[in-house]
Amino acid sequence: MIIKQQMVLVIRALYFCMAEQWSELGKKHNISPAQQHILFLLSVNPSLTPTQISQLGCWHISTVTRLLKPLENNGLISISPDTIQRKCKKVSISEEGKKLITHVLQSAQQLEHFPFPMDHLSETEIVNFLECGHRILEVLKGKDFYKKVINAQVEGFDYQGS
Repeated sequence: MIIKQQMVLVIRALYFCMAEQWSELGKKHNISPAQQHILFLLSVNPSLTPTQISQLGCWHISTVTRLLKPLENNGLISISPDTIQRKCKKVSISEEGKKLITHVLQSAQQLEHFPFPMDHLSETEIVNFLECGHRILEVLKGKDFYKKVINAQVEGFDYQGS
């Protein structure tokens, strides 16, 4: 029981530390962390339905609907009927949305300890942490989640930095 409690508390604490960092970036760029994540998802997937965004973003569909409206109003995304399934909607990122997510990612990259300090950890410790996280996410979200979220890369963005 103590291990389960520690897992919950460590993951929650890490989440809140990261959420604080994303929130600061959001204030700088006038976009919430959740909206940043939607732009990221759309920048690495040509178009998604609101349901797909819900699944990949780990949100309820009503949350996605609420988050999409301001993005559309600000010209960062477009929402259109699916050409095959007319009742379904397709969400795509606009050029302005691509620019914004690139600026957010560049801002994150410039922060010395984003998302948290890792210089005190060995490469082995980091790899072990990632392997555990991957195994948990594979059970919770499936292999397709990796392709569309974890292993996805924004085109034209240098993840290594300069």
